[in-house]
Amino acid sequence: MEAYMKNKLKRTKNKTMTEQVYEKLEDLIVFCEIEPGTVLTEAEISEMVGAGRTPVREALRLLANESLVNISRIGVLIPEMSGSTQLQLLEVRRAILQLCVKSAINRLTELDKKAIQELLDSVYEQDDVEFLYWLKQRHKVLCKCSKNQFIYEELRNVQGLSHRFWYFYAKKDDHQQGKTLHKNILEAVLSQDLEAAALHVDNLMDYLEEFVRSHSI
Repeated sequence: MEAYMKNKLKRTKNKTMTEQVYEKLEDLIVFCEIEPGTVLTEAEISEMVGAGRTPVREALRLLANESLVNISRIGVLIPEMSGSTQLQLLEVRRAILQLCVKSAINRLTELDKKAIQELLDSVYEQDDVEFLYWLKQRHKVLCKCSKNQFIYEELRNVQGLSHRFWYFYAKKDDHQQGKTLHKNILEAVLSQDLEAAALHVDNLMDYLEEFVRSHSI
């Protein structure tokens, strides 16, 4: 438990306490600082992140929606790694991401193009951990380009577990290949090439499916 102890969270103007707790717990889970299979109480989690029980409870509900935690009478369970679960998630991600890029291409504005270009300019500057936050920003930008709020919600709900599996097993070459595959999608969206974008989404998902299979027992 001591390994997870952090300074007490403080309210900020930009984020609610629940949002801060959510982000902190998400990082601890995705980067496996809390090991898969761990069972914790709300009190233990409150002490871990330095926040009160109410924002912790609200953050846990959000994380449960994304299957990053399972809440029951015995406590808060961090799910084990599961290759079969990952493949199901990727099946959903493929369909939603295809819809996202298609909608984005059809509704792209000059402001959207600027945001995409900023992501492209920085993709290879990220280290392995920073790449996760780049991916989150890419997710937000593409979903904003789609002009469909439900795409954002659905993609967010399936990405947390995928990111955890990736960061548990990925090596340096995987991160480099991942950056290139995501970059290819953005470039196709920026050029409003629907056929190329669809192909690059399939390339990314095919790669991730093979990655999962190669690391599943």
